[in-house]
Amino acid sequence: MVLEHLFPEAVLEKKAGYAFLIAVIYSIVGIIAARLLFGANSGIVSVIFTSLLLLPYLQKMFKKEEKEEEKEEKFSLKESSIAGFFKRNQAIRIYFAIFLGIYLTYMLSSFILPQLGFNTFNILKEQLFVDPALRGRAFDTGTFFSIIANNWWVLLACFLIAIIIGDGAIFFVAWNASSWGALFGYRALTAGLYSGASPWGYLGLLFIITFPHVILEGGAYILAAISGNIISNEIIQEKSDIQNFIFYAIGGAGLVVVVKMIYKHVFEMSSPVIFSLISLVLITLMVYIIISLFQQKRLQKVFKNNYLLFIMAIIIFIVGALIETLVLNYSEALNSIYAFSAMFV
Repeated sequence: MVLEHLFPEAVLEKKAGYAFLIAVIYSIVGIIAARLLFGANSGIVSVIFTSLLLLPYLQKMFKKEEKEEEKEEKFSLKESSIAGFFKRNQAIRIYFAIFLGIYLTYMLSSFILPQLGFNTFNILKEQLFVDPALRGRAFDTGTFFSIIANNWWVLLACFLIAIIIGDGAIFFVAWNASSWGALFGYRALTAGLYSGASPWGYLGLLFIITFPHVILEGGAYILAAISGNIISNEIIQEKSDIQNFIFYAIGGAGLVVVVKMIYKHVFEMSSPVIFSLISLVLITLMVYIIISLFQQKRLQKVFKNNYLLFIMAIIIFIVGALIETLVLNYSEALNSIYAFSAMFV
């Protein structure tokens, strides 16, 4: 791939700033290529292109992470502190830089392209239609538990896809970054056009208000993806490990299906929110049990370290959902921007 040679591998491994730049360049390339080749579905295809361009770098990065995991003797208290953990784990900083690069690129694209005469809906339709208001439905701020229920499945998908196909979870991370970015950019622009205020002012305000929950929830997806990826790399080293893991995973999936049937038919309950919360607790416990079933000390050490990373992702994800709920329900500025945007649409 020609674009790979623009940035040496050593540069990407050591500098998160270059990862941010790469994400911006690849996002722009993805948007342009998708629009030229797949006009009807260019929004989601642009994310696929961006993810494919990023995969070679992520694969190199995780190979280095795997070697570092093998050198660790234990997950010490010093390493588990926030500052020490992020200093130790280069992959997390690189992933965060990539997330921010994609997020800001799509935000500015949906904000600037209409001002240049392009139809944003034709370019980023799939991202914009994530917003119920743009699909003709009433805007609903939601509750804390509904946000948890909706986003939990995305977090779980990042973790499981990373286990199954390794770096493939970058698509979910990139998709969420592009969706948030495109929606916020478009809302700021349309709110400004409707109210007569400066769209740039609304863009800056929207970015500041939403950044805490965006970075927390996006960070949770990143931690889940990295955790699943490192576990995946360990599993595929030996055939017996793959067979055992598949057996345990199928058993766990079957248990979730049985619980859902009992929940729906025996107790005659249908709330997806409650079931999502039940599944969150159940699956988290199942992952811990599966880890304890492996006999090799090396595998147990790596699995437990990355299980802690998965738990950290869940905690950060819950904190992010709480902040999002507070912002949606109590930020007058944010709700005014959303209202102006809905009126324009």
